[in-house]
Amino acid sequence: MPLDEANSIVKTMLLTSKDKLLSSDTSPTYRQYDAGEGLQSEPLNVVFILMESFSGEYVGALGHDYSITPEFDKLSQRGLLFERFFSNGTHTHQGMFASVSCFPNLPHYEYLMQQPEGTRKFSGSIQITADRGYQSLYVYNGDFAWDNQKGFFGTQGMQRFIGRHDYVNPIFSDPTWGVSDQDMFNRAEIELKELPKDKPFFAFLQTLSNHTPYALPIPLPVRPVTGFGSLDEHLTAMRYSDWALGQFFKKVEQSSYYKNTIFVIVGDHGFGTNRQLTDIDLLRFHVPLLIIGPGIIEKYGRRNTMVGSQVDIAPIIAGLLGGKSVHSCWGRDLLNIDDKGFAIIKPSGSDPTTAIISGEEILVRDAYDKEKLYSYQLGKLPEVTLSSSDDKNVMSHRLSAYIQSATKSLLDASTHRPDFLTKKDISNKYDKPQK
Repeated sequence: MPLDEANSIVKTMLLTSKDKLLSSDTSPTYRQYDAGEGLQSEPLNVVFILMESFSGEYVGALGHDYSITPEFDKLSQRGLLFERFFSNGTHTHQGMFASVSCFPNLPHYEYLMQQPEGTRKFSGSIQITADRGYQSLYVYNGDFAWDNQKGFFGTQGMQRFIGRHDYVNPIFSDPTWGVSDQDMFNRAEIELKELPKDKPFFAFLQTLSNHTPYALPIPLPVRPVTGFGSLDEHLTAMRYSDWALGQFFKKVEQSSYYKNTIFVIVGDHGFGTNRQLTDIDLLRFHVPLLIIGPGIIEKYGRRNTMVGSQVDIAPIIAGLLGGKSVHSCWGRDLLNIDDKGFAIIKPSGSDPTTAIISGEEILVRDAYDKEKLYSYQLGKLPEVTLSSSDDKNVMSHRLSAYIQSATKSLLDASTHRPDFLTKKDISNKYDKPQK
């Protein structure tokens, strides 16, 4: 379709009454978002936890009584859980990129952290918090050389990195990947406690143990999972990661900063199950998003059924922090919209299949541009049925426009925030009056 038409559709998909476009001629997404009050009047820290292979299809809080995620299930009672949330891709680097830089997984550009088009400074949670004077920290089990993590996140403004070579006498270390989730969370708790308290922080924690070859400490602090055949080993690793997450929260909830911190927990992607509901394997994209923070239950409740994906996380954070933020995110603050939400997803690798999820429907477009519309249901008994809804043409048009507009913005280098942005472009409730 004509680019102007694609951009116009994207604007209707992304912009709200609280958004003000700053460069409509060059970017359909570069905008100022005025979130208003946020959760509280004082700056909040942000701890963002990206859980490796944390599939929503095995999370108890999402209706699956397998006792694989008891710690996450308990944590879900403390915050807001999104029930219909999806990863934008099916590899970790896509989950990292979409979650932190709020840019989608596109056909032909599945490896943006390693491709030339991904070397620019994108507009996501690192920059949104940096604009407010936050310090930043990245704690990871493995080597930051994998997927060019240090190069990419360094470009985005991440200040401090703790990786596999920074651990002394870890409880367990795998020669291929790195230390255990237990070690990562232990180190993260120490690092967070020692951060200077003169300004707020943004911390990104990434787990790794729930990844092949599933190398775990011996003896295991959890019972091995049985009864799932070839998935037993994977689900045991998931149970272990869940346990390590619970141990981390038992420590940090005693800290001085806990009550002044937003915790964001999300899966980087799911994994294949014994059922593939649609041509794009919908369940492989289903991940939980849990947000814990001061007053969040009182303001937003415990459950959210709106459809969203990882590109929505940075705008959500901006909304919870309150005030004004400038960004070019390809998602929205799901806590401040009044529609049913949407998600654009694509599998990893050369498979060009794409899909758009909206409400209780998913439109799948295969490699030959053939489309199928399904009604879907998640939860304990997930299922899909072919649909003949009138929404098919609208969803197809939106899918085309979103992918076309995002790809064009990527190639034109207009999807990131312009380098000429200065402090005067940003005004929020934490700014002190100038003398």
